[in-house]
Amino acid sequence: MYDNESILLIIIFIIGFAAIAFEHNLQVNKSWIALFTGSIMWIVVAIGEDEELLREAMLHESAEIFALIVFLMGAMTIVEMMAHFRFFTWVESKLLILKISDRQLFWLMGLTTFIASALLDNLTSTLIMIQIGRHLYIRKRNFVIYVINIVIAANAGGAMSPVGDVTTIMLWLAGKFTAWQVLFYGFIPSVIAWAVPQAILTLKIRNEDRKRRETKEVLPLQWSIIFIGLFTFGFAVIVNLFHLPPFIGILLGLGACAIVIDYRLKKGTLKKKAGHIVNIIKTIDMATLNFFIGILLAVGALNYQGVLRDVALLIFGDNPAANPIAIIMGHTSLGILSAVVDNVPLTAAVIKMLPEGIAFTYWVLLAITAGTGGSILVIGSAAGVAAMGQVKELTIIRYIKLGTLPAFIGYITAVASWYLLFGIHL
Repeated sequence: MYDNESILLIIIFIIGFAAIAFEHNLQVNKSWIALFTGSIMWIVVAIGEDEELLREAMLHESAEIFALIVFLMGAMTIVEMMAHFRFFTWVESKLLILKISDRQLFWLMGLTTFIASALLDNLTSTLIMIQIGRHLYIRKRNFVIYVINIVIAANAGGAMSPVGDVTTIMLWLAGKFTAWQVLFYGFIPSVIAWAVPQAILTLKIRNEDRKRRETKEVLPLQWSIIFIGLFTFGFAVIVNLFHLPPFIGILLGLGACAIVIDYRLKKGTLKKKAGHIVNIIKTIDMATLNFFIGILLAVGALNYQGVLRDVALLIFGDNPAANPIAIIMGHTSLGILSAVVDNVPLTAAVIKMLPEGIAFTYWVLLAITAGTGGSILVIGSAAGVAAMGQVKELTIIRYIKLGTLPAFIGYITAVASWYLLFGIHL
C-alpha cells in the first residue's frame, strides 16, 4: 500500500494530466499547468525529506532535464535555421514535382520518418518532419493527422535502433542486446507498429489542391549552412561513441552554424541581417521547453517517491525469471503504462529488477514496447510532447480521438508479431 505522500502525488499528477487534457476548456496554456504540477509535486516530496537525499535527487533530476532541454533547444534552433534558409520550402517543391497523390505522399513521409528516426532519433526526426509538413498540408485536419502519424512512425523507427530512443540506448549500453540484435529482431515488430496505424490513418486523409499554392521566398538557399545543420544531428549520434550525451553533438553543430553565419555576414556574402543566429534563436518555441520541464519534473517526483518502481514490481511479480510469460506480459503492460508516464525510469527499474541471463530477445521486446507504447497517448513520448508543443491544434483530446486507437492496434499487433516470431519458441 502507498503512504499518504505517494497517494497525494498520484492525485496531483492525475489532476494535472486532466487539466492539460482540457486546456482549451480551462483556457490555460498546458505549459503553465505542467510547470505548476511538476513544481507542486516536488514540494510535496520535500516535506519531511532528508536534506542530503533531496539535494542528490534534485541534482540528478536537474541533470536529466538539462540534458534533454539543451538538446531540444539546440535541435529546435537548427530546425528553425534550416527553415529560415528555405530548406523545407525546397523539399516541398521537390515533393510536389513528383505529382503523387495525397495518400502516396502520406506514406512517403511516414516511411521517411521511420527511417530517419532509426538513423538519428525519434525526437529530432519529429521536429524536422513537422516543419516539412507545415509546407505540405493546407487543411488543418490533414496536418494534425500527419503529425500524429509522424509521432507514431518516429517512435516505431526509434524502437528498433540502438540510438533511436533513450530506452534503446539504455538497454544497449547495459549490454542487454547488441546493435545488430535489436536491429534484426526488432525490425519486423517496429515496421508493424508503424505500418498498421499508418494504414488506418491514411483513410482519414482528404485530398488537397496544392497547384495554386504560392511559396514565399525568404532567403536564397544557403547549402553550406544547411549541410552543417543536417550534419549536426549526425554529431549527436557520433558523440555517443565517446560516451558523451547527445546534446554535446547538437551544441557542436549549433556553434559551427553560428560561426559560419557570422563569418559570412562579416564578409558580406550573406546579405540579410535576419540570418544572424541570435535572431533565429528568438523564433524557437519556449512554451514547448517549459512543457517538457513540467512533465519531466512531475514524472521525476513519482520516480523518486518509488511509485514507478512499485508499479514495475507489481507488473513483473517477485520472480519473473521462472515465468517467461510473466516477462512478456510485464513488458506489454509496461509499454501501455508508458503512454502515461515516462518510459525511461520504468525501463531503468526493469533493468535492475530482471535477473541476468535472460535471453536478449526479451530485452528487444522491452525496447519495442517501451518505445512504441508511448504513441498510444501524445504525452507518452518525447516525440509526442514535442509535437504537442509545436502544433497548437494537437491537443490530448484530439490525439485520443484520431491517434490512440490506431497506435494501440499497431502496438498490440507488433507485440503479437514478436511473439509469433520469437516468443513462441522460448
